[in-house]
Amino acid sequence: ESSVVDKLLQNSLDRAYGKQVLTWQGEISAVSQDAIRDTALAQSRTVIDEWDQEFDKGKVKKMKKMKQERRRDTNPFQKLQNKRNFWLMSHPAKMASLGHRL
Repeated sequence: ESSVVDKLLQNSLDRAYGKQVLTWQGEISAVSQDAIRDTALAQSRTVIDEWDQEFDKGKVKKMKKMKQERRRDTNPFQKLQNKRNFWLMSHPAKMASLGHRL
């Protein structure tokens, strides 16, 4: 791939017609001189910054970020029900009298 790019750049950078075309006197033509000047200006003006490099990378799939919140091991409602069930199984007589409070 780089050899193809090098070949294209070699034939196009400072030559207006792909190959160097001389005048009848053997000098560089005005069109070729303009092409050389334009190439020099383009190279001096070209600045590759971080934005260009990031843009050239293309799309990147977004990933979910881990939540920083503290996760509870159990559901608080399930804890309450487990306590009620334990109390019911271990103290059936008392649970009948306290059932209206829980």
